[in-house]
Amino acid sequence: MNWKIINSDLKDAREQIEEIEERIKRKDYSAEPEYQILLEHIYRHLNIAWNARRAKTKSYKNMTQNEFDKLSSIPKEIQIYKLKKNKIKKGS
Repeated sequence: MNWKIINSDLKDAREQIEEIEERIKRKDYSAEPEYQILLEHIYRHLNIAWNARRAKTKSYKNMTQNEFDKLSSIPKEIQIYKLKKNKIKKGS
């Protein structure tokens, strides 16, 4: 696994979350469309952290827009689990 890529995208996602938290603390609330864009940015980084986990750093740095779009999409191979009454249940 390429921990350098994973770390970079998790860091970027965390920074975006912290930016939202800081705006809330300052009562500098975003309009819903802007908030959506901020969340989409977080999701993209989380998706890339998973989808690019085995990518070579050189390939990652030189990816095309099409490759970026694929890496930033929701992973299809991850099972969704739901927490219910302190138990993990496989969801749909």
